[in-house]
Amino acid sequence: MSHSKQEKPIGVLCVDDSPLIRKILTRMIGKHPDLKLLGTAHNGKTALEEIARKKPDVITLDFEMPEMDGLETLRRIMQEMPTPVIMLSSYSVEGADLTFRALDLGAVDFIAKPHKIFSRSIEDIETQILNKIRAASQVHVKKMDPVQIKSALNSQHLHKEHKKSIRIRACDYVISIGVSTGGPLALKQILPMIPADINACFLIVQHMPPGFTKALADRLNEIASVDIKEADDGDLLMSGKVYIAKGDHHLIVRGANHGWITGLSINGHVSSFRPSIDVLMNSTSKYFEDRNIGVIMTGMCADGVKGVQSIKNKNGRVIAQDERTSVIFGMNKLAIQAGYVDEIVPLNQIIPKILEHINYA
Repeated sequence: MSHSKQEKPIGVLCVDDSPLIRKILTRMIGKHPDLKLLGTAHNGKTALEEIARKKPDVITLDFEMPEMDGLETLRRIMQEMPTPVIMLSSYSVEGADLTFRALDLGAVDFIAKPHKIFSRSIEDIETQILNKIRAASQVHVKKMDPVQIKSALNSQHLHKEHKKSIRIRACDYVISIGVSTGGPLALKQILPMIPADINACFLIVQHMPPGFTKALADRLNEIASVDIKEADDGDLLMSGKVYIAKGDHHLIVRGANHGWITGLSINGHVSSFRPSIDVLMNSTSKYFEDRNIGVIMTGMCADGVKGVQSIKNKNGRVIAQDERTSVIFGMNKLAIQAGYVDEIVPLNQIIPKILEHINYA
């Protein structure tokens, strides 16, 4: 995203009980003229006062804080003065669960803190944080009512539906999906719409770090009638199955004696990502040609644009999520502008449109 000197800088409030994290974020933001640090807060109570007074464009918010923790602070923000919030999460099972609850509560995105703040290149972390702040500033956040808040806070107690017993069979079609910012909530809405006896499998790249993709797959599996899992190396592609790319691994397809299987690759980042949507779609287009449907959804980046081009070039179909239902109309917008998209539909029409194209009756 480019910023001219005349544009007002993005005002950021950093909320974290760690003086070190506050210092690092202050230094990072201070180096970029398109961003302006409006202040810091060490707990949720102080943060709410600062938000009311300074009206930031974006808030970075830690989970673990004294007096008022991150989830409660987020709840108050979304009910009283909705503002784009990026959560700072720890790498852990508990951290992943809290993160998804925060996304349900209206947080725009999250950043996974490394185990030790200096265990990864600070430059890598800096680029990621700053890009997420810039993306979050473009999101229009709506006030959440008490019913939505209650539903989000209870969402960790999802009831596992009985999976229909369906005859295992190879898939006639492959659906290749790419999604980034806003993806977890979008997937939560559309994947339960997939019928258990569908004659297709789904391969999904959601930009997310290791550990979080497993938690995402497990969470989605609880509410869908199809089986959803984080992809392993060598999973057989079967109808009624959904495979989510593993964090920090590219997801590809390979031929085997008994059919098509998933493959994991740790080759370098592509389009700045690993997993990359481009890598997945280039792979599926190679093998499935006109039996491949590409879906490009919400997210701020260019990943997936070359991927849907490869699907289109091999006579597959491409569906893009529309602007109105996208948290960030970014990579889907670029694919549309490039002329690689056959149909532009709202989020709730993506699965019905897929079913129409694969002759599901």
